[in-house]
Amino acid sequence: MLVFIEKNLVFLSMPKTASTAFIAALTPFASMIIKSPPGVKHMGLRRFDKRIRPLIEKQQQTQLETLAVIRHPIDWLGSWYRYRQRDAIKNTQNSTQDISFNTFVQEYMRQSPPDFAKVGDQAKFLQPAKDAAPITHIFQYEDQSGLKQFLEQRLKVTFKLEKKNVSPKKNLILRPEIEDQLHKKCRRQFDIWQNAGPHKL
Repeated sequence: MLVFIEKNLVFLSMPKTASTAFIAALTPFASMIIKSPPGVKHMGLRRFDKRIRPLIEKQQQTQLETLAVIRHPIDWLGSWYRYRQRDAIKNTQNSTQDISFNTFVQEYMRQSPPDFAKVGDQAKFLQPAKDAAPITHIFQYEDQSGLKQFLEQRLKVTFKLEKKNVSPKKNLILRPEIEDQLHKKCRRQFDIWQNAGPHKL
């Protein structure tokens, strides 16, 4: 998470949306940087509204704008699946090394997913606290050039992006019936992604 107090902007760090790369690039310009632990770094809008927003807005006498990135749900799940294939967690409950992508997505859709398929929900990440404002700016992960342009104009800076935490390449294809189930189960995620961009400044 990055807070730019003078620019009245907070960049919320959705997992698996290149947020680590943006944090690395924008750290020199931020008023507040939260890089760890992961549960705080990747704090969603609801928790931000309850825990951090009141502290800053009371001190600064302002209403912060919020920004986040959302990724196409299938691609987002694919990134999680590939990330959990790494050897560092082999033979653990979070590993997907012996699991197909189709099985991973099926398990993700269960009401109580197993550990390897517990990766959260992008729509819930973007859900505000009760009576709080919705997120101000949402960009598609696929529109990183648009996001970069927006940030450079808003912050009045220039920066370069370097790839961080890139998951291994792998061709992942869902069976049509599972993809249909995912669209129904995660309709909110697909709708938010579709409506998020691409942005034109």
